[in-house]
Amino acid sequence: MRLTEVNYRFIKGNPEKPVLLLLHGTGGNENSLIPIASELSPDSTILSIRGRLIENGMTRFFRHTPDGGFDLEDLAVQIEWLKQTISELAAENDLDVSQLVVVGYSNGANVAADIILNQTGYFGSALFFHPMALRKVQTPHRLNDMSSWMSHGTLDPIVSDENFATLAHTFEQQDADLTRYVQRQSHQILPSELQADKEWYNEEFENERN
Repeated sequence: MRLTEVNYRFIKGNPEKPVLLLLHGTGGNENSLIPIASELSPDSTILSIRGRLIENGMTRFFRHTPDGGFDLEDLAVQIEWLKQTISELAAENDLDVSQLVVVGYSNGANVAADIILNQTGYFGSALFFHPMALRKVQTPHRLNDMSSWMSHGTLDPIVSDENFATLAHTFEQQDADLTRYVQRQSHQILPSELQADKEWYNEEFENERN
């Protein structure tokens, strides 16, 4: 793979802080989640990757089928591309893939959650805004108490309560240490949600260093 063909940002931070991997939502790019990451952990190193697909004029990490469902064949292809991209960028910048804190929103959260549930060796913790389950887990494995945080809005027109519950339950079945944040809201990220995820992050990563 030519990394020159990958749209990404790498921001060097304090090597003592967790490294954040950012995966944007539909229509976003490698800059979209940087303000959130900077608020979450101002001194952290950041690696942010743009999805390589364009669908209906918007960037994504995987395609839909013509009838609006998930294109699972394309999902498999794009996951391999994303895994390789992450691994090569991590190697180039001396990062440990297994220790990355992945921060994803919507489409980016979906693909990261699928990787976590089906692959070993990827990511140390997960923080997902409005994720959804894409498919039944193909290769379940223990997540060994991986610290994870997920948000959901009960008014979300994209992610149903049932789908979110399925995803969260699957993480728990695979032994993740999961915190759920569920509020009466839609699919957008709200300030109250950001405050809740920051409190969780500080509890998980900052307090233990003090």
